[in-house]
Amino acid sequence: MSRSWLLAGGMLVGAALAVFYIVRVPDSAEPAVDAVAWVNERPISRASYETALQAVAGDRKGGTLREDDRERILQRLIDQELLIDRAIELGLPERDPQIRNQLATAMIDFLVRRAEDEAATANEGDLRAFYQENEFRFRRSPQYRVAVEGRGVPVPDGWLLMKELEQRLGPSAARTVAELEVGESATLGEAGAQYSARMLGRRGGVLVPFEEARPAVEAAYLRDRSETVVREFLDVARRRTDIRVETQP
Repeated sequence: MSRSWLLAGGMLVGAALAVFYIVRVPDSAEPAVDAVAWVNERPISRASYETALQAVAGDRKGGTLREDDRERILQRLIDQELLIDRAIELGLPERDPQIRNQLATAMIDFLVRRAEDEAATANEGDLRAFYQENEFRFRRSPQYRVAVEGRGVPVPDGWLLMKELEQRLGPSAARTVAELEVGESATLGEAGAQYSARMLGRRGGVLVPFEEARPAVEAAYLRDRSETVVREFLDVARRRTDIRVETQP
């Protein structure tokens, strides 16, 4: 076995352990039809084997596997299983911080992928209900037209977002201006550097129609479902787990 493969195996074992713990086949499992090999009664699925073949073929000129690639890749997958077995024997998932972080991240990714699969089947009614319950997410940001006199930095004659007002006037002055009614003025700044700001117009805060907002609704729905699935899993896990805190936060 080449040194480069040993190094690669060492780097990949943490990620492989993460996947193994999430999708591990029970010890009593019967041989699967799609298994290309078994290591300690644990299958290497044909899907994993084909994925590895495709990855290697993609790196080959012309996308064609060499004569010995299939056997070599199968042996590397077996090697990976042996590395995982030894890592478990050594207790790496319990005492190696990097692997523990990879396990936690892999579990979150696993839950998020399941949530994404479920969200992808959301129907029109689900999306519209989400849109109505979260209207604040789909409102246009307010915009303002402001005239400023007596200040060195001119404010353009056009519609500005709040963040643009803050960039030109500063956060405190921008908040004061945003609270003005149309036609009202306010004197801002410190003595010797005062200026006047007048509200010429305001618009925004209007709810974007569902059809126009649909891409944003779908993205927000997916994100919301992903966060909910992870939170629900942790809530259930906390209720089912004996947790003892030995120190004060």
